[in-house]
Amino acid sequence: MNRREFLAMPLVLAGTGFLPRLTDAGTAEPIRLAHLGAHEGRFTTGALTLVSGYSEEGHHFAGQAVAELISRHVSGAKALLTVVATPADALRLLQAGRTDTPYGQFTVDLALVDGDELSALRGVDASRLQDLGELRLLAVLPAQVLHIVTLHGSPIASVGELKGKTVSLGPAGSRSEKIMLRLLEAFDLPIGSSIQREALPLAASMKALAERKIDGFAWHGPTSPALFEHLAGLLGIRMTLLSHEEGIVKVRAKYGPAYYTARIKKTAYSWLEKDVRALGTANLLISRADLSAQRAYDIVKTLSAHPHALEGEGLGSSDPGAGPEAAILLPLHPGALRFREETK
Repeated sequence: MNRREFLAMPLVLAGTGFLPRLTDAGTAEPIRLAHLGAHEGRFTTGALTLVSGYSEEGHHFAGQAVAELISRHVSGAKALLTVVATPADALRLLQAGRTDTPYGQFTVDLALVDGDELSALRGVDASRLQDLGELRLLAVLPAQVLHIVTLHGSPIASVGELKGKTVSLGPAGSRSEKIMLRLLEAFDLPIGSSIQREALPLAASMKALAERKIDGFAWHGPTSPALFEHLAGLLGIRMTLLSHEEGIVKVRAKYGPAYYTARIKKTAYSWLEKDVRALGTANLLISRADLSAQRAYDIVKTLSAHPHALEGEGLGSSDPGAGPEAAILLPLHPGALRFREETK
């Protein structure tokens, strides 16, 4: 499997509405698992288990890539990706270190959490979590970026011109919907009266765009030529992206520095004619403090040595000083700190 195929590979999700429940020993509140296949036959292998929050769109590129890299390149390690319902669940499982499922008990060693979600949990909803003092940051992964897509040649040239148009914001409750709503709020576009909302996943959004049933759609994820260009080719359409840097300042002012300006270079997609500045968030790879310093060092070194497996092609930081590290609320793991000091 080549890199493009790997980045485009979707998670096989449990059937709609069939998410088994388990209870963390430290809390009576149930945790909902979203990916059954991640557990089957994986309780006695000694593998590192990486948990991440569930993506409504059915893709979690960063989690797949991290698990693959650790398994291939960290000596004596094998990493497995398990998806749970929310970032809060992922952190609760990591804090507990292990959990019981209908299939058996498994350990939890790493968590992948969106930077803005961690910031919100710490600053607004901290009561949902125990003290995060024993958690440590391993790495800040490349940005997930808000793509606001229209057809090439469309008269819509800015986010403000979406007023009165039909736009898919992504499935209800998805990251795409949440972040697009925050951006529209920043542009002072009344959601109920100015935009006709659809709640379509990515493939359905692209099909609706090709059929002129919608005027645009939002998708929050990595730059992915394999995914976008494959679907666009099948549908016979050419797309473009809308820059929205002016709204990001307001999003940051209200929701904090976990949101920042990422730059999608025009080389990222064959159909882009210029760089696009878009709202970015980072995925944070987190462990407990008791992960061995050498294992943490090896993981961070591996991720650093294979950057192209973790980020979409043609993605850059528009303003590194205002990037995701401004929102980090956890101390670095000693193993990660050692690697950083060695590579200064």
